[in-house]
Amino acid sequence: MDSKTAINKFKSNIEGDNTYTLTGQMDIVSNEDIYSYDVVVDYMKDDYYKASLKNKETNHEQIILKNKSGVYVITPSLNKSFKFQSEWPYNSSQAYILSSLLKDLENDSNVIFEEKDEKYLLSSTVDYPNNTNLISQKITFDKNMIPELVQVFDRNGEESITFKISKIEFGSKINSDYFEIENINIENNDSDKSVSSLDEVVYPMYLPNGTKFKSEETVKTNDAERVILTFSGDKSFILIEEASKNPEDFEVTTTSGELVFYENVLGNLNDSSLNWSMDGKDYYLIGTNLTNEELLKVASSTSAVSITK
Repeated sequence: MDSKTAINKFKSNIEGDNTYTLTGQMDIVSNEDIYSYDVVVDYMKDDYYKASLKNKETNHEQIILKNKSGVYVITPSLNKSFKFQSEWPYNSSQAYILSSLLKDLENDSNVIFEEKDEKYLLSSTVDYPNNTNLISQKITFDKNMIPELVQVFDRNGEESITFKISKIEFGSKINSDYFEIENINIENNDSDKSVSSLDEVVYPMYLPNGTKFKSEETVKTNDAERVILTFSGDKSFILIEEASKNPEDFEVTTTSGELVFYENVLGNLNDSSLNWSMDGKDYYLIGTNLTNEELLKVASSTSAVSITK
């Protein structure tokens, strides 16, 4: 077998059935931190996707849903969703989406094919527009060209993303109704519904060169408390934190931003700003002099430590 034959066999596996359900664990390395997610992906032909990403440490779950009306990021514990007009999952490499793996292989004219220990290995370049440090991947397949492991590497050859696939069920029993937002089960862990107190302020551990902490301000309204952290320098920015509100009825907010998933942040990137929810808090990051990648690096570093006031 050669790389072309192997890729065609992988393609026929994906396209041979109208549906699949995939489960696995994804580990993302960020400096000395590792973020681990339980991942479940449901797919149906004609561009239907539902990807559940649950942080194994915090149990915080978010769902990316794609159907005919758009792309949604749903946070079940907060009873709310953001709706995007997005090209996801095709606008970036995605280690946990089979069609994305196939696209990476088909777009690389220099795929490396290996056979080792009764497995087939295919190595290719990747395209992560918001994380340009990630440059290549190695996919391990069984003898039937069913993927078992995806490893994504940075410029130094270090493994940054590892996705271990535990099961793929082709021809799973799902239809288009399964991908309608009103059919998503949002009655998740009641314990997740408690709102985090802003007694804990989270500070970013990553700052662009020359950027320094300037001030902290707490603003109180009738029903909320908001902390505004200001950082000064050539790469100045503002980070706003507040406790998430849980609407009684499921809430969908339409946004013009871009859906991004970077390390531990699944959020909405819009011009020079980024907003996301995590562990009972809403975050708003505004930095007109920051690149998209710098915004995401600041955002992902906020979970590294919390300091009690």
